[in-house]
Amino acid sequence: MRPSAPVFWLIEGAGLALAMLSYVLIARLALDLTFGALGNNVAFRLLRRVTNPVVRAVGVITPRVVPPALVTGCALLWIFAARIALVQVGAAIALRRMMG
Repeated sequence: MRPSAPVFWLIEGAGLALAMLSYVLIARLALDLTFGALGNNVAFRLLRRVTNPVVRAVGVITPRVVPPALVTGCALLWIFAARIALVQVGAAIALRRMMG
């Protein structure tokens, strides 16, 4: 078992990307709950532009009753679930390699 196998680098890279996305979503959730629609400077617009694809995708499957700020929270929960699944996939690959 080599820890530098390409599969592990792919899992680590995806994990880092999901971690960065989760931090950006946490920042957006905090700003949306704090300022709401009042935050309209360059930093808020950039943050929304980066996270809009994820929030819109989650908004499609989220009921319309949920307020827009909480759709960001739902997106954060989906990202956390994806990170947990990614760790489980990495553990399963490592276990399979150890077993032969």
